Amino acid sequence: MIKLLIVLAILIAMGVIVLDYKREKDLKKSLIASLLLGLVISLGIVGNMMRSITPLFLTHLVAVVAGYLGFFLYLVRNRLYWYLSFAPVATLLFYLLLSWLGNEHV
Repeated sequence: MIKLLIVLAILIAMGVIVLDYKREKDLKKSLIASLLLGLVISLGIVGNMMRSITPLFLTHLVAVVAGYLGFFLYLVRNRLYWYLSFAPVATLLFYLLLSWLGNEHV
């Protein structure tokens, strides 16, 4: 069920990008929105390696959802909130720091 919701959210986002491009004819905005969506999706996929530390993984999922909402804010308000899109990077870096320091849960 969750996988279906994830695929549906991605398809909806791609449809919104296409509709926004047809309405405004702004190629730059559509390309940036596509790159943001790709970034959020790829950070969500890479974050699966953090499943061994459940609280950090849940924090990462919240950051991915925030990045997805930041993507929609960019489409609606035409203002880029870059920290929302790069919030999952902070959780990934924290995970890498823990693994580098030798955490027994990683």
